[in-house]
Amino acid sequence: MIISAQNQLIVQVKSKYCQNFSDLMKRAAIMDNTSIHLEDFVSIVGTVVSIPRSISDDRTHTGFSTKDIQVGDGVIFSFSVIYDHYQKMQEGEFIYKNLITLNAQEFWMADITKIYAVIRNEKIIMINGYVMATPFREDKIILAQTSKKTKGVKSSEIMHIGNPKENRTPITAKQGDTVFYNPSVAIKYQINNKPFIILQQHHILGKTVAKKKV
Repeated sequence: MIISAQNQLIVQVKSKYCQNFSDLMKRAAIMDNTSIHLEDFVSIVGTVVSIPRSISDDRTHTGFSTKDIQVGDGVIFSFSVIYDHYQKMQEGEFIYKNLITLNAQEFWMADITKIYAVIRNEKIIMINGYVMATPFREDKIILAQTSKKTKGVKSSEIMHIGNPKENRTPITAKQGDTVFYNPSVAIKYQINNKPFIILQQHHILGKTVAKKKV
């Protein structure tokens, strides 16, 4: 049996990568000036094995809760759960910061702040104030390499939204609403080639309101 430490869920994934890593590296070697962004190919879906008994009340974890998570749930989480690794390699493999090996099985530590949603009965349930929305349209402007953020507000349609963080008031937005936000707070992902973004409810600046018929 494996037991979670404070703030940490333990999850299992079917595979660390969405595609064969060696094939990706071969493809990069064949094509000139090609770089592989490994974070785009790590798994972001797993199964909950263990839930922490407590969440600390420090600045990072304030408002986060495990109340909507059950052992056996599927979970959608940050790419950093798998991706974070040390540059040193052992037997041709990265040394992963969150990897636990027990009885020839691999488990991953996932901080509660990096868990976006649970999947239960084939339904996605957003937790702790996270929101899943459609990708925003990229500006057709080439920015200088030194520019880290795209200027201006973007809009997306909410795909899934759930409970806010503890002690926060839910926002008045629902699935299907078009909402506005600063694109620098949105994280891009895809599952089964279906792209989406993740952001927090408190990052949403506003939404469109249908005009009332006179």
